[in-house]
Amino acid sequence: MSKITRKIEIIPDVEGLTHEESNEKCYKAFYNYDRKLYKVANLLVSQLYGLDNLLSLMRLQNEEYVDSQRKLSFKSTTDTAKEEIKKRMEEIDAELMAIKKKIAPMHPQSYSYRAVNSSEYAKDMPSDIVDSLKQDVYKHFNDSKKEQIRGERSLTTYKRGMPIPFNLKKKHSIVCDGGNYYLPWFEDTRFRLNFGRDRSNNRVIIDNCIKTKKYKLCAAAKIQLKERKLFLLITVDIPKAESVPVKGKVMGVDLGVVNPAYVAVNDGPERSRIGNGEAFQKQRDVFRRRFRELQRSQLTQGGHGRKHKTKATEILRGKERNWVQTENHRISREIVNLASRWKVETIQMESLKGFGKNQEGEVEYNHKRLLGRWSYFELQKDIEYKAAMAGIAVQYVNPAYTSQTCHVCGQRGNRIERDTFICTNPECTCYNQAQDADMNAAINIAKSKDVIK
Repeated sequence: MSKITRKIEIIPDVEGLTHEESNEKCYKAFYNYDRKLYKVANLLVSQLYGLDNLLSLMRLQNEEYVDSQRKLSFKSTTDTAKEEIKKRMEEIDAELMAIKKKIAPMHPQSYSYRAVNSSEYAKDMPSDIVDSLKQDVYKHFNDSKKEQIRGERSLTTYKRGMPIPFNLKKKHSIVCDGGNYYLPWFEDTRFRLNFGRDRSNNRVIIDNCIKTKKYKLCAAAKIQLKERKLFLLITVDIPKAESVPVKGKVMGVDLGVVNPAYVAVNDGPERSRIGNGEAFQKQRDVFRRRFRELQRSQLTQGGHGRKHKTKATEILRGKERNWVQTENHRISREIVNLASRWKVETIQMESLKGFGKNQEGEVEYNHKRLLGRWSYFELQKDIEYKAAMAGIAVQYVNPAYTSQTCHVCGQRGNRIERDTFICTNPECTCYNQAQDADMNAAINIAKSKDVIK
């Protein structure tokens, strides 16, 4: 099973109201949710944090426990004394736990839920939304607890604009009516799923969830309100497709600058160049120039407030983001289609952890521009879920020397230019011959056995 997320625009459809009236009614309700929901989430986090650290606070208030900790740190304390101190600390812990159970006999989750239900912010909000929010916040709190202790992240704070969670299985199962798909909401309201141009094949995915039952919709779903538009955020379970690949046949995918991607197999003539890196960079340069123009104009504008001045920049940023996502979907689809056609068993890609960094862990100068201009990680994730739908495994390999090693003899050579590789091994059949550097790297990736788990 592979999980993918989908974002689909939904249009309000209220029985007995016009399109404009339906929009007005739904937007008013969702703006009200948006104004209260993040406050409920923050209240829930603070309650969970307080109850989770109740024992630690009780230890700090116990003078004997604090004094025992201090004595353990003394170098003069003997091993026998340390054992006695530890034993006494365990006894104090047991006493404090008994007191804690009297103060809070129920699970911390139950207390935090009570606090939320009695909160004024949760009033007038559907219980389905509040219940789903509780589950989301509690899961995220527990998942991030270890990272908080290690100091790798701070306590989560929620802000206005967060997606509105709900359960897709209880009252809101998607239904097909007259060729359209609808999401039933509360009372007489429902939403029509608007697929638009559907470059991401969302209609096909929903068809497989509702009609053919090949895919499975996960219960957790969200609705996002953005610039007077509503979007349905769902997660879909996709089973591994049945295919008959050639055993041991591996496709290597080299992501680069000259070419967005170059693919080749480990044992065979199949290879292909995908996308146009130059056209991609030119388009992103157009966005960058427009950003600079807008930023310069903002310096000379006066009044109206920050939100008004930065609105044009945010709109342009959204357009660039959408364009990059579309390009990544197109490239990933072409890669997976080739893998299916070539009957590939596994797709291998370079791990991006530490990509472009030197031994000190700093990003090298010549990689900074590249990292800022190409969504490699997102492209890899797109390849992953499309490959899962096609029944093809995906794994990552160590990127060390894949572009500096000859794919024929396996010895280090010279990459004299960004797009040219020359083998320097006199015994190699490709000795002193110019090879396509991306092709050479793709074959090395396909042949690599250094898989990163």
